[in-house]
Amino acid sequence: MVPFLRRGHRLAGPALVTITAIGLLSIMDGMIKYVTMEHGAGQIAMLRYAFGSLAAAAVFFATRTPLPAGATLRPHLWRSVLVSITAVTFFYSLSVLQLAVALALSFTSPLFIALFAALFLGERPGRSILLALGLGFAGVLVVLWNELDVSAGGSLASGPGIAAALVAAVTYALAMVTLKSRAARDPAPTIVLLQNVFSCVLVSPLAVLQWTPPTGAALLLFCGIGLLGTAGHLCMAWAYARADASRLGVFEYTAFVWALAIGLFAFNEIPAPSTLAGAALIAGGALLASGRRKVREAEVEIGP
Repeated sequence: MVPFLRRGHRLAGPALVTITAIGLLSIMDGMIKYVTMEHGAGQIAMLRYAFGSLAAAAVFFATRTPLPAGATLRPHLWRSVLVSITAVTFFYSLSVLQLAVALALSFTSPLFIALFAALFLGERPGRSILLALGLGFAGVLVVLWNELDVSAGGSLASGPGIAAALVAAVTYALAMVTLKSRAARDPAPTIVLLQNVFSCVLVSPLAVLQWTPPTGAALLLFCGIGLLGTAGHLCMAWAYARADASRLGVFEYTAFVWALAIGLFAFNEIPAPSTLAGAALIAGGALLASGRRKVREAEVEIGP
């Protein structure tokens, strides 16, 4: 049996919930890729968080979660700045890059998660985690080599799109590490509600500048995007409250499996052999994320 799925293993629950969350968010990314054809990244981010706020509020009040204290708002506002930057830059990359390229670049985020978790949370990833990260990153490089090699039939992606995807990977990693620092303190419904509300407000000025009236069908898509985003981040908050950020970060690589399915069924993309080879390396890295480690609550706050 796969090590992290052994009965009683403390990583099994958080790992499976994280993989589920990544699946939900990957489906959301596919829907966002579709709406980028007619709407700017700022407007997409604002509508995504507006509908996400409604879904998160419903969960918040249905679970009778206590209202957050004033001191709780400041760290969540700082984290929402990171989340907003991540959303706008990644949505922009989806609009100008192929889905596989944008997602492959985003898979560098577990490397940054492990780095920031060590710097800010005092986590010390073991050899298996470092090897898993290395295998996963090697898989990403294999995919990128094929996608960006013009002589092999690929197409060079734009510099701004690549830069935006890498910025999104860094800010996403910081956001997930700060999630770890708050997940042990605040209920998941509070975390997700504040993230959606604050992010919606933060990206609204950019949304106004890019505004294009959405059709009824587009509004339904945005509603689905908001629901998937809220469900995914609720799962993330639950998982990060129960396991190390550096260990769960490795499972970000499973998004590639979701990306293959979404590309095939939604965009008629047939994966190249090198893409499948990269996916195998990524999956192998994720499977190495096993082993027992004590869950450690962060003793520091991250942010200004």
